[in-house]
Amino acid sequence: MSAANRHALAADSVFDGASVRQDFAVVIEGERIAAIVPRRELTKDIPLRRLPAGAWLAPGFIDVQVNGGGDVLFNDEPSPEGVAAIVAAHRRFGTTALLPTLISDTAEKMRRALLAVQTMLGRDP
Repeated sequence: MSAANRHALAADSVFDGASVRQDFAVVIEGERIAAIVPRRELTKDIPLRRLPAGAWLAPGFIDVQVNGGGDVLFNDEPSPEGVAAIVAAHRRFGTTALLPTLISDTAEKMRRALLAVQTMLGRDP
């Protein structure tokens, strides 16, 4: 991995999925986490972004059944705009990926919901 694709994020508290570590950094290479290390062990060649005092760094939530969010029910708004609103509402609370789900409905509503999700796949609303 080239140094150009490597950087680190540091926070007062880093949750690694099992424990909270104080004054640690997450080393990122490309799109992947390469290491979680004490901040003092970072080498000078790794660009560091320090989060504000008191900030926590933690893995995002993945929610595999979301019927709505942000006052939008997917059944009522099975569209790309509805999906975007739902994603935005959940993102504020730490959800980094989700699966919009439809409560049993008509075949036409299911087709619209499927098209909306297909349209939004890979986008970052």
